[in-house]
Amino acid sequence: MTLFFVLFSSFVQASTQPLHVMIDPGHGGTDTGAVRGKAREAEIALKVGTYLKTLLEQDSNYQASLTRTTDKSLSLQERVELAEELKADLFLSIHANAASDRRARGVEFYFQNHLPADEETLFLAATENKVAKSNALENQNTQDPTKKNDVLSIVEDLKRTHRMVSSHKLSKKLLMAWEETNPEIKNNSNIIRQAPFYVVSRANMPSVLIELGFLTNPKEADRLINPEYQKEIAQKIYRGLQKYKDLMDKSNLASLN
Repeated sequence: MTLFFVLFSSFVQASTQPLHVMIDPGHGGTDTGAVRGKAREAEIALKVGTYLKTLLEQDSNYQASLTRTTDKSLSLQERVELAEELKADLFLSIHANAASDRRARGVEFYFQNHLPADEETLFLAATENKVAKSNALENQNTQDPTKKNDVLSIVEDLKRTHRMVSSHKLSKKLLMAWEETNPEIKNNSNIIRQAPFYVVSRANMPSVLIELGFLTNPKEADRLINPEYQKEIAQKIYRGLQKYKDLMDKSNLASLN
């Protein structure tokens, strides 16, 4: 019982402190991500991430870090390890989407999958994860799970479940922030999805990957390279984080009463 109380207490205590958000601008360096005309995914992600960090630094409820501050290459493993090294509470990976259908548009939020992913989602995850494939065998956990201590296995499962539930809640709060200025996206069940992205599956904290929009959609691509729209996106993410922290604080207060 003591072990479970300590685990629960750590969840409560974490949310009463300033939330440390690790902002991960996707791609960078030789890995440009999706490119359509003047629109480069790596550049858009870094600009939005930088705007978001500035907003969070102005709010005492948050601490913010960036996995990269320049246009440099960074492996997926390095991004996750940095978040864990700095003991971040949340991990937000920022990307821009692409599709064969030029009509595809809109934001999408992805968190760790528990249920089988659909074919489209698997393809997207495979595309984003390809950088990590060369290190897959080297980083593979070879420990036999059947030999783990039973109590530790239970605790690990509880932590994994907590991360997944919290990631889903964070996704919903981010979506609510988007709906405030884009009411037409309400009741769209495909905006929040589960997928085996490396960064949201390997990070040991609640994690969400945000696809800001589709560079393959000409109108959306034009908006995504506009600095004012990039700042607007950062504001939406910030408002979503505020909603998430309010939810967590109220939930933990109720648990303590």
